[in-house]
Amino acid sequence: MYFVARSRYRFGGMARIRFLQTSDVHLGGDLAERGRALSLAFEVARNRSADAILIAGDLFDRTANTEARDLVRRLVESVAPRPVVFLPGNHDAGAYGPGTDLGANAIVLTGVPRAQTTVCGLDIVGVPYQQGRTVAECLAGRTGDPRRTILMAHATVVDRDPTSFAGEGEDGSFMPIFLNDAHKHACYTALGHLHCGRHLVHRDGERLVAYAGSPVATSPREVGRRSALLVDFEPSVGVQAHEVLPLATPFYEVVEVACRPGAEDEAIEALAQKAVRHKQPGARVIARLRGVSVVSEAALRDAATRALDRAFGGAGAPLPNTLASNPSAPDASLPLLELETVSYPALADLPVIGEFVERLEAGARDDGIDDPAVLDAALRIGLEAFLGSLP
Repeated sequence: MYFVARSRYRFGGMARIRFLQTSDVHLGGDLAERGRALSLAFEVARNRSADAILIAGDLFDRTANTEARDLVRRLVESVAPRPVVFLPGNHDAGAYGPGTDLGANAIVLTGVPRAQTTVCGLDIVGVPYQQGRTVAECLAGRTGDPRRTILMAHATVVDRDPTSFAGEGEDGSFMPIFLNDAHKHACYTALGHLHCGRHLVHRDGERLVAYAGSPVATSPREVGRRSALLVDFEPSVGVQAHEVLPLATPFYEVVEVACRPGAEDEAIEALAQKAVRHKQPGARVIARLRGVSVVSEAALRDAATRALDRAFGGAGAPLPNTLASNPSAPDASLPLLELETVSYPALADLPVIGEFVERLEAGARDDGIDDPAVLDAALRIGLEAFLGSLP
């Protein structure tokens, strides 16, 4: 299938082609919020004069119900004649069966190990998610000019940021891709599968390997503002510009404070004050208290909940555009509290504990140890020893 879109940009007399990239919308039961995010991405494509839209997998969550298909078809047709290229991911591989109608300007790259089409005079090579295979294996034997090729894959860059989130239940299931393999075949590789992370974009001159991330938070593990990716590509040259475009969709922010035995109240107050500084439209704050305590977990949770409630103006204090729903905390105007503490309430009344903690922290400072995990481990070992000595 061949589509021609009029390019609106020129660089040194050469036509640029502009792409809007997104993925991992996971349209499903909560269609309203996720559908709105997809609509915003299409709106950005129109407003920024994109020549084509690339959706690099997991547009649907598991299956595509009629309502979700109808929404996608309306959005696709709203940007016609711009082509919209779909790639199946690991969640929605079965959503693109025979007879699927997503609009006359829709292109679905379902072929395995790879599929290919032509858009705006460029080769678009798609590698759908394939369990147990690498992208390099799926591209074996393919030839072509990488300066006129765009690769789409639902896969994971092998040297990815370990904090990146690939979706619930994805451990050990990632379809690896190496940067060198991507560069060998294309100057622009549009990836899906990772929803968030610090290093989603790999740019090396005219070569770009990038995730757009999910345009809507589908889990509290997806931290940070949601976005889409705009890429300007010049045929026979490669990528000339890219821009991460924030979307006005709900997102999560994480704040964290370390707790130490005897200083629980101070840690809880610091957590509340740190959390309230992140209070803003669209943001759901995750307030995480970690470390070691001599206060019971129940007492810590109760004290932290009350402190956060006070800091955020009391239960029910509304914020515009907060997350529409969350199974663990229906009131999206208040933070989600996470306790990652180890508690030793049996040691609360031992005066020697305070002296032990002070000496341990002083020793760590003297030795230049500033890793909280190391200090936590040392505290736990010492407190376990104290606990074992009790009658």
